[in-house]
Amino acid sequence: MWSGTLLEILNRELPGQTTTIEDIRPYMRTGFPWHSHDQPHNPIKSADEWWESLLPLFERAFREGAQLDAGEARRLARHVRAGYVNPDAWELFADTLPCLETLRMQGWRHLILSNHVPELPAIVKALGLAPFIAQVFNSAQTGFEKPHPEAFRSVLATIPHATEIWMVGDNFSADVMGAEAMGLPAVLVRSQHPDAVRCCETLMELPAVLNGLS
Repeated sequence: MWSGTLLEILNRELPGQTTTIEDIRPYMRTGFPWHSHDQPHNPIKSADEWWESLLPLFERAFREGAQLDAGEARRLARHVRAGYVNPDAWELFADTLPCLETLRMQGWRHLILSNHVPELPAIVKALGLAPFIAQVFNSAQTGFEKPHPEAFRSVLATIPHATEIWMVGDNFSADVMGAEAMGLPAVLVRSQHPDAVRCCETLMELPAVLNGLS
């Protein structure tokens, strides 16, 4: 999503340019808060503050990855926020809503714990997920990125009477290892890892796993 957003901006603002997503991708592998999850940061005072802190990262990607001069890189970096949070840039997997509805009918309650941008709740709403999600916990607001223990504790503190809690995610390190370090069972979805105890290729497999049928 990040590399794709920068490339879309390049293609829109500089038609005919020849930069590829592979030119951009190396510059998106470091510099975000979740790349330093062991170093908690202060919760943001505003969404503007969060995005301002990332401008040097985007400028460097445009400057070095797309070979733009500093002024042009600075200008295009200012477009990243609008491009990334644009609801039209996001799409649900076809199995997302059916899975959430099935689990809700079985009595499960859904919460989101994510390393994400400040606008995550608005993105969730725009995608039609809000009716299925009881609460959103976002690292941009809490100051803790998964797999930091405090990221998970912030959620657990709000559900002290829950009798069964599972973590479901597509990142082995952040989601699975982070949860298991807190004593929570986890399911790796849409991904594979040799150390993952439970994996689901699609979300339609998830209800059986959570209900002990698989």
